[in-house]
Amino acid sequence: MDRNNSTTLVIKDFQGVKIHSFISPYPYAANATHVIETVHELVVVDTQFLNPIAQAFRAYVDGLGKPVNRVFISHGHPDHYFGLASAFSDCKAYSLAGVNQIIEEWGPQMIKNQKPTFGDLIPDAVLVPQHNVAPSTSEVIDGLTYEYEVVEGAESEAQLLIKLPELGTVIAQDLVYSGVHIWLGMGWFEKWAAELQRLADTAGYDYILAGHGLPCTKDEIHNNIRYIQTAQRLLKMA
Repeated sequence: MDRNNSTTLVIKDFQGVKIHSFISPYPYAANATHVIETVHELVVVDTQFLNPIAQAFRAYVDGLGKPVNRVFISHGHPDHYFGLASAFSDCKAYSLAGVNQIIEEWGPQMIKNQKPTFGDLIPDAVLVPQHNVAPSTSEVIDGLTYEYEVVEGAESEAQLLIKLPELGTVIAQDLVYSGVHIWLGMGWFEKWAAELQRLADTAGYDYILAGHGLPCTKDEIHNNIRYIQTAQRLLKMA
């Protein structure tokens, strides 16, 4: 498959539960969004950046033929939530209270900043998730356990981390980048590397859903740590 011009789809079958990962073309940052398909319902994680890709993702979700229980937004960077307004506005949306606040406060400015470059390819207004996720809690959705954690001061101010213990899966999103260059704009190198190491040391979770690039194993977490530490050393030398 030509990654430069095509979306990429990866489906992992856990004998009754499927995880669908929908990755945008690599020139558009290889944004990874996911669908957890259980017997009766779907759960969506993140919503893409550009309108046409978000709408293509929604068409794929609708093609699965099951209702969307909810959409999770992992963190407050627009390449993960712009598609909520353009393609998933009819769905219930959830995130951490701090993430919802960031989207509400900074989302309009993000649109203003990006409009000169992307025009009608991005939405005209932000849609803020209506519901809060409480960290250090869990719930069962259509028979599958979801465990919620917050990671602060790593790739972004606050990141929703979701564990699926029955599947040995972590929905890490932008805590982990898979096979692509890492965005280091916040500069929180040491804290990010420490959070990655903590995730790598967590037993029982071997399937990692990244926010950019393909699903991966813990080997990619160690690659991320080396990348971040190398970037930190280079920055100190500059």
